[in-house]
Amino acid sequence: QTDRQTDRQTDHNSVLEKKIEDSKNVLKLASEMSLEYYHKPLILTYSGGKDSDVLLHLAENCLKSDEFEVLNSHTSVDAPDTVYHIRDTFKRLNAKGIKATVHQPKDKDGNPVTMWNLIPEKQIPPTRLQRYCCKVLKEASTPNRMCAVGVRAAESPKRQGRDIFSTREKKYE
Repeated sequence: QTDRQTDRQTDHNSVLEKKIEDSKNVLKLASEMSLEYYHKPLILTYSGGKDSDVLLHLAENCLKSDEFEVLNSHTSVDAPDTVYHIRDTFKRLNAKGIKATVHQPKDKDGNPVTMWNLIPEKQIPPTRLQRYCCKVLKEASTPNRMCAVGVRAAESPKRQGRDIFSTREKKYE
């Protein structure tokens, strides 16, 4: 390696280390706020994807087991390997004393909400421009709670504009 390559690698590592530390500090603050204002642990929403795994890894390395919970909202369209990964992860978390649960979203009448009944209701499958599925299947699962969501700014222009902390636009029953 040249000196220039070594310098670039060192710069990259220090930027990454700073992002990790900043993320841990945000999780600690969110956990404190959740306990202070809601008197309940922070919820980590968990899809079984890479962003969720990174968020979970960070939380496990900076929070105590009673300072956060992990929640998966069953969408009914996850790949089997993803479902198995979620089950294995939740089994491991529960064994460590971390509350990890799978939630089945329900409508106001108590009927299960799935992607397969949302599509006819919305008259269009979710698209890059119309993503109702997250709002209905995931975000509605955590009313009146502080949540950490593993999303990257690079995923969409709307996500690039998010603040570190944000509120929902709409209250859910």
